Amino acid sequence: MRLLKGLVKCFSSYDPSWSQPLELMSSGVKIGLTMLAPTIAIILIGSILPSSTMTPASINYDGLLSSSLVDSFSPYTSQAAHIALPTSSISYIRRLCTLSILSPVTFDILIRHFLPIMRMTLSRLVVVLMSRKSADDSAKAIISQRVRSGRAKRRRGYDLYFPPKQVDKLKIKQRGKVLIPSLFFFPGFGIDHTAYSDVAARISDCGIAVAVISLEPLRLAHEALGGGIDDIRRLLRVAGKDVSKYYKHETSSLIVEWNLGGHSMGAYNALQAWAASDDESELPSVILKNKKSVSRMGSDIVVWAGGNLVDGVVPNLRINRRPPLRVLVLNGSKDGIVKMSPQQKRELLSRLPKSTTELRTIKGANHSGFASYDTASKKSSTFAMNGPRTISLEAQHSEACSQTIRFLLDRYK
Repeated sequence: MRLLKGLVKCFSSYDPSWSQPLELMSSGVKIGLTMLAPTIAIILIGSILPSSTMTPASINYDGLLSSSLVDSFSPYTSQAAHIALPTSSISYIRRLCTLSILSPVTFDILIRHFLPIMRMTLSRLVVVLMSRKSADDSAKAIISQRVRSGRAKRRRGYDLYFPPKQVDKLKIKQRGKVLIPSLFFFPGFGIDHTAYSDVAARISDCGIAVAVISLEPLRLAHEALGGGIDDIRRLLRVAGKDVSKYYKHETSSLIVEWNLGGHSMGAYNALQAWAASDDESELPSVILKNKKSVSRMGSDIVVWAGGNLVDGVVPNLRINRRPPLRVLVLNGSKDGIVKMSPQQKRELLSRLPKSTTELRTIKGANHSGFASYDTASKKSSTFAMNGPRTISLEAQHSEACSQTIRFLLDRYK
């Protein structure tokens, strides 16, 4: 049930056509609470309290309750003569509750108020399940090799890629502690998080820890399905602990600073999650178990293959905060899904920090080329939507990672 609620919340935030079914459902709940709930309450209360209608005159000679007595409990049942006077009050309550629930009002609520949202939810669920894309074999091989070498760790909720351990690589210091630039990365719609192993490994090689978030079982990046600010607080603790353990022989005092990023739908989730943190006086942080290290949220956001959806999706991030928020928007020139008109670019930039936002394009890159799921993508009926990539997958990965590394490390220069 929680997953279905999350699915409804997720798709309704992207698709305005959900507004009317949601309004119908809301009105149906109100009708149920104002009409059916009081009726059942009256039945339960009336069954244990003395009733002035329970007189010899209300009982027929054949041992049946008169319809006037039943009517006093259920306004939806006018003909209920042949309900035998029970020896068990539980049986009596059960019968009267059944009469109330199986009323015309109940069927009206179900058919007119709940059926539209149920149909939409089930149809979207089918789309979600049909759109699942597995990682290429090359991506699976990379994560396996990294785990064997100790440069990656697989957890239930994420895959964590560690930077090199060399002490000379730990050059960034803050308040007497070694700072490890890090990145929480949210996958795109329906994509297995293993598909990002190559790009995550490349970024980690340059000194940035990368945690690629698992959004199983639906693989939808949304606050109601594993991508919310509360989920990030949990990740700060568990992923920060993993990074601290990885460096325990090099240093005992760390600041693990987690910036946010994502691909496609995951990129929008990163923007929304950071906006949710702005309600607090400072960005979330966690003191780790050794009491000397801190895992905290950073002020950089990396957007891959996103930005064309603005209204109701991209929050207003033009805010005054220290340190200032920085955003990198990186798209492919051949992306068939993210096609941004000049007007859309203006709308997007109006929501992002004016002086610290970078909008860049990789020439020849497409939508799916930011990860490694080409095999699954080509089998999909929506393959053409990705756009015709005119550069190699390796070249797109290399350029995307190079731009991202430059952007994330610029803050610490």
